[in-house]
Amino acid sequence: MSNLLNQPFQTMDRNCVVKGNCDLCGSKEACVVAEPSELNCRIVMCIHCQLMYAFPQIEQEDLDTFYESNFANDPGSRSRPGQGIEDEDDIQKQDAVAEWGLNIINRFIQIKDKRILDLRCQTGALSARLQSGGAKVVCVEPFEKNRWYANEQRGLSEIFPLPFSRFSKLPIPFQGPFDAVNILTHHVLAHVLSPRMLLEKIFSMLTPGGYLFLDEKDVLKPARYKTGSVFQSGPVHQYHLTAQTTARYLEAAGFVLIECTIDKGRTSDFHHIRAVARKPESNNLPGMPPQTIHYDSSQGRIRWRLWWLKQTWTLRQVYFLGKRKTHKILRRIRRRIPST
Repeated sequence: MSNLLNQPFQTMDRNCVVKGNCDLCGSKEACVVAEPSELNCRIVMCIHCQLMYAFPQIEQEDLDTFYESNFANDPGSRSRPGQGIEDEDDIQKQDAVAEWGLNIINRFIQIKDKRILDLRCQTGALSARLQSGGAKVVCVEPFEKNRWYANEQRGLSEIFPLPFSRFSKLPIPFQGPFDAVNILTHHVLAHVLSPRMLLEKIFSMLTPGGYLFLDEKDVLKPARYKTGSVFQSGPVHQYHLTAQTTARYLEAAGFVLIECTIDKGRTSDFHHIRAVARKPESNNLPGMPPQTIHYDSSQGRIRWRLWWLKQTWTLRQVYFLGKRKTHKILRRIRRRIPST
């Protein structure tokens, strides 16, 4: 391991520095970590704060076209067949995520009579639970099928349509202040054109002492190995975040960080980051100090991790697919065994 770390992963040859435009720290210096292909954008890493992002960035009109015509990774997306949300498995998955998210929120606030903004509510599973608990909930959701389901099936009335390309500026009719902003239902920062701008907007809309609940994927911690690399998500992800860069984003926007950690209860194609942050009640917010993220924090560690994932990717795919197939076979066997 030490020999590998002494290879060119810790030091940066100045000839390898390329032009970038870091949304987090503003640096124009970056290094390429993934060349462009049919399956991913050109991805660079800021040599100062280690943010990984697509550069050059996609134009707003092109991003809108992609989501309207090609994006199929959400039950409510236009590319999915049917007029509505027709797969009961999708609803059950969102209900499970809603229970997970509600438990997190309930650890920090009493939701009764709280005013909560739910960004990217999907079908409204968590929004409806918050509303049932007495919260006053307003929602933002880009996909029409999701909005219809949230309104007709879950009884949510205040849902504003907003495409991902405009999330950064958050031009919504709902006025603050809010007691909490929820982004636990689906990761958002990786999809928008400027996470920093969005977080600063959220900060301005929160009441002093208000909470932000956030979910993100950690690009350095893949879980299912469906694609050929961690970056193969097309133009969907303009940013590839880690627990460290997520924490830095929150602190840069002015938040006091309460939690920012990998959540063992939430996994998709990647392991997920659970972040809880708070807007200071005053210039000196008492309570927990900002959390420091130690793992995978240096440029050398990140570059080594990406190299190691690339070298072991095929083996990881075989192991994961074999494990999944075994689980399916065992489930079928259990169904055929009569209960006693």
